[in-house]
Amino acid sequence: MDLEFQRVLLKVQESLTGDEVQDLVFLCSDLLSLKDLCTVSSAGQLFSLLEKRNQLSCEDPSLLLELLRIMKQNSLIRNLTSDDYKQTNGTTYSQQISPYRQLLYERSESICEQDLQNIKFLLLKTLSRKKLEKDTPSALTLLSPVGIMEEQVDRLSLTEGPALISGDQCQNLDSNSVIENKSLNLSVTSQNTEIQQYEMKGDRRGFGLIINNYDFRACTLGNREGTDIDKERLEVVFKWLGFEVLVEQDCNRHQILQVLRNLAARDHTPADCVVCCVLSHGRVEGICGVDGEIVTFRELIETLSPNECPSLCKKPKLFFIQACRGNDNQPAAFPQTCSEDEDMLFSDAAVPRDSIPEMADYLLAMSTVPHYVSYREKGRGTWFIQSLCHSLQLLVPRGIDLLSILTQVNSDVSKKTDKSGLRKQMPQPEFTLTKRVVFPPPKSHRPLP
Repeated sequence: MDLEFQRVLLKVQESLTGDEVQDLVFLCSDLLSLKDLCTVSSAGQLFSLLEKRNQLSCEDPSLLLELLRIMKQNSLIRNLTSDDYKQTNGTTYSQQISPYRQLLYERSESICEQDLQNIKFLLLKTLSRKKLEKDTPSALTLLSPVGIMEEQVDRLSLTEGPALISGDQCQNLDSNSVIENKSLNLSVTSQNTEIQQYEMKGDRRGFGLIINNYDFRACTLGNREGTDIDKERLEVVFKWLGFEVLVEQDCNRHQILQVLRNLAARDHTPADCVVCCVLSHGRVEGICGVDGEIVTFRELIETLSPNECPSLCKKPKLFFIQACRGNDNQPAAFPQTCSEDEDMLFSDAAVPRDSIPEMADYLLAMSTVPHYVSYREKGRGTWFIQSLCHSLQLLVPRGIDLLSILTQVNSDVSKKTDKSGLRKQMPQPEFTLTKRVVFPPPKSHRPLP
């Protein structure tokens, strides 16, 4: 029976590609040590390690079948169970791959090339440029424990004398880390990876400003049908979160800046943070006022800088921007002709590409990536704002942090399309947050229905 089982493993090994072997390694990350995983370059090596630790055998092949099931190798499972190996004892085996690993794997399968580039951007301060510039086949390669171990080894400088570690090189090691260069044994103690949270214990959560631009009759831009639906949903959700919501309607360039200056002039000492939602048209260089004049990205956020508003220093300043970031002539970006009684898609073209100023504690969650439009439905509001509100309502009570919530928003919006199947949208958060943003539902506010 052992020989037959080895033939089964050999058939599996021959059927898997290099990328699929890396997927297997990731899924088994909780079952084997990092030291062992770093040596794996083929499915056969992985199976041998699992057999040595009695986690895989001819008597209990459940782990193999579970791995193939997660990876959707259904035809291979059918061949194995029908031709090479049959379970005759009817035993039900317990699940060995954690739901967390399965979730990450399933998410990675739905990540497109643009998503992968966004992940690399978010990991700029976590992984080395050398690793990020590699021809990475999947997000799992970046996030796997093996990748993390390789990253730590790359950061170390091994010398014949005492170990020399620069400030950048030792940022992932604690003070008890030791390098014994004669035997090249690397001992890295576990590091407390808990990320601090911004305090959310103030007398009130803070101000939530909504700038809702609908009426553009003063310029050549069209009115933004459906934006009031977004405004009303944002107002309900942020009041539920404990914010004192301020709504400003149809602001021109001067009024947008003045409203933000007025917000900066308020005393935010008892508040935890501030939120600013801007719903408007836009162009490449900035957000449009209802007069068609531009407020640049930098102008928008610098009104709440520590110099302009000291009481917001070291507190999160959260901007949610519903506007396009370009209007390039791409086939999937423009509305098609449809009947008048049909919900139409509109585009708001486009927020600026200015980079985030070098100041901490900012988040800019934008409805789309650079150079693309974002969509608004006349009877339902925008894809981005409606998904944002739904995700906040669903995930805040579970203690999920804001960046994770925005990742869910990215996932939800990326799956949306119109009836033609041609129009797509990908939101993009940019941030200089130094801690996690976790909203506790205020005790004085009942959950939304």
